[in-house]
This record gives sequence, structure tokens and C-alpha cells, in this order.
Amino acid sequence: MMRIAICDDDISFTSKVEELLLKELNAVETKAEIDIFFDGDSLVKAMSFGERYSLILMDIEMKKVDGIMAAKAIRQIDKSVLIIYISGYDSYLKELFEVEPFRYISKPLAIDKFKKYFMEAIHEISKNENYIKYTFNGEESRVALKDIVYFESNNRIITIHLNDGSERKFYGKLNKLEKEELKDNNSFIRIHQSYLINYYYVKKVTFSEVVLVKKGQELCLGISEDRKSKVRNSICKIAASKTNES
Repeated sequence: MMRIAICDDDISFTSKVEELLLKELNAVETKAEIDIFFDGDSLVKAMSFGERYSLILMDIEMKKVDGIMAAKAIRQIDKSVLIIYISGYDSYLKELFEVEPFRYISKPLAIDKFKKYFMEAIHEISKNENYIKYTFNGEESRVALKDIVYFESNNRIITIHLNDGSERKFYGKLNKLEKEELKDNNSFIRIHQSYLINYYYVKKVTFSEVVLVKKGQELCLGISEDRKSKVRNSICKIAASKTNES
């Protein structure tokens, strides 16, 4: 189910946005969980403990942590979440490019523009909400690719490491997973015979390892000698393509 966060220190305004969201979700027959935060600090803390959202609607001027600082922290945790700013401070527009917002709506809120941008967000989210199916002990399950930090292979058992800290296991080969199941998804990078990582959780890359963020904690995985150059090139290529898309 899609999850949406509203972040604004104006309580009455958050209620208005929530009401509009529910109305638009009902119109397109889509269900979603909506969480409300009254400052950027509480939103960042929730996400650092594993909460994930497909869409965040956020103000800029807020107490404790403003919308731009919050977005910078959020981008360290989740590069893929769509952010729509709803703010009355157009003077910040230049600073917004750094955090790659999906859209910007000025206050007072224009309902038609809100509806238009929300539908565009729904389309973008549905386009990227891909899943992988797997079978373990006779039970078929699926997991969203965007929630996977990395795959780990050991003795024909593949472990899926999820951002909420949980793990899923199934029998298989990483080579087959990479070349067949994920052949059309360019966000996963093979860094080692045993590791297939999700670009969206990469914090930094050194000469010999990749640093991932899992449930707010850093995790280091080694890059095999024969893949070092290819891994760096792949990450740079994906980063460039994501920048061009935005």
C-alpha cells in the first residue's frame, strides 16, 4: 500500500491537505496510509528508524528543522521518495534544486494545481512500484524492489535485506536474479559474487567498498577486485540518469 507523509507546522493546513488527499485517492480508487508530522525533525527521525513513504508533501518554513534541511537528511536515507513542496516562500526556489523536489506549489494552495501534481505523482509512483516474487518452503511471496537494500547469496540461498531491518530468504542464484528478474531495472548493481545492491541506498563509494544505509545505520560491503571499475562507472551512470530525469 502506498504511504504518504504530510509535514507542516500549521495544524489546520495539514488537515486541509489530508482531506484533499483522501478525496483524490477516493476518486482514483487508490488506498494509502497517511502520516502527519508537524516539523521536519520528527519526519526525519521516523524515516531514520525505517519508515518509508512514496510521497511527501512538505512546507519549507518550519520550527526545529525546516523543509530544505529535512529534505537534505531525507535524501541521505531515501533517494527515490517524491517530495512536493507546498509553501508560501518562493525565495527558496534556488535551494530546492539540491534536494530534487518533484513539484512545488505556492500558498495559498491552488486546488487545481494540487490535483494535477498529485495525479502526476501517482503516475510516477505506479511506474516505479515494481515487485519481485519468490518462493520459499512452498510459499509464494513478493516484496517491493524499492524496499530492498541488497541481495546476499550464500550456498544457493539468497537473502533479501530490507530497509526495515527484516530479511527474506529463498533458494536461487544471484546470476539468474540479476540477468532475468532484474534485467529491466538499472537500480541494482552487482558489486561482488555475493552482493547485489540497490543504488538508492548507497551513501558513498570508496575504492574497495560501498557504504549503504539500512534502517538509518551505515553498512559497508566489499567490492570484488574485478568489479571495482565497473561498479564506480555504474553508480556514476545511474546518478547522472536520475539527475537528467529530474
